[in-house]
Amino acid sequence: MELNVDTGVVTYTVNGKCDISFNPTDNAFVENLYNAFETLDKLHEGYKAEVSKTGDKREVFNIARERDKKMREVIDGALGPVCDAVFGDMNMYAMAGGLPVWCNLLLAVMDEIDTAFTREQKATNPRVQKYVAKYQKYTEKYRK
Repeated sequence: MELNVDTGVVTYTVNGKCDISFNPTDNAFVENLYNAFETLDKLHEGYKAEVSKTGDKREVFNIARERDKKMREVIDGALGPVCDAVFGDMNMYAMAGGLPVWCNLLLAVMDEIDTAFTREQKATNPRVQKYVAKYQKYTEKYRK
């Protein structure tokens, strides 16, 4: 016999190139994602500071390549191996829609988390109330 339990794990296809699976209401996943975002934000600020200090274009490319590698490690650590599939050879500091591409990816995941939390909170109360009422009848029946 088999017991199937809903774990809330959802699979998302990113730009038609790869899949990532996670439960968007899993606090451990969410914490890991937010920690990754903070790390990436610090890397990005460090990148901007380093670039502003150098006038050598070759050095700017070297800094960008070095930081790109670190960013990919952080993102892949949080979401699984997605960077190569989604971004290919594109540097993580490339811009799209006014934001760095690394930021667009993480914000898209964070938006899904917010949506899932809202949806689950709305679904939880009626479902819990249904079971509470059901089991309350049983306990009242057996108390008599």
